[in-house]
Amino acid sequence: MSEPSPAEFRTMVEGIFSDIPFVREIGLRLQEFDLEQQTLSAAFELKPQLIGNHFQNILHGGVIATALDTVGGLTAMVAAYHRMGGAIEWEEKIQRLIRLGTVDMRVDYLKPGRGQRFECDGKILRVGNKLVVTRMELHNESEELIATGTATFLY
Repeated sequence: MSEPSPAEFRTMVEGIFSDIPFVREIGLRLQEFDLEQQTLSAAFELKPQLIGNHFQNILHGGVIATALDTVGGLTAMVAAYHRMGGAIEWEEKIQRLIRLGTVDMRVDYLKPGRGQRFECDGKILRVGNKLVVTRMELHNESEELIATGTATFLY
């Protein structure tokens, strides 16, 4: 198999994103994806099964953490792909990318998860030979910052 074009790589990342069962359950959908800037965003709508505090209609903290982790992980995948560049054969790149996993993540819950629509953005803080550090933010439709996350991914 040969190295994919940027458009093919984007399609591949979109496929990986949509194939994650819990991502489908939450309803998280890829919104923006910039290969050059190595940024990614995804959004989801509030559903009854995502509520953690039903008295106040607040999003469950685990859903928040999942959105942050998922967006951070795919942002890290894009950064790792860029980092490996042409120095590594495509087959080895693929093997490293499919093993990518979270080794550490910190979530700061800043406000209750109130809203009807939530967007999560990821960007790169650092890319090394084996680790990628990402920063993620979750906002509601009113642009209120609900939570932030910083995560380290091994590839």
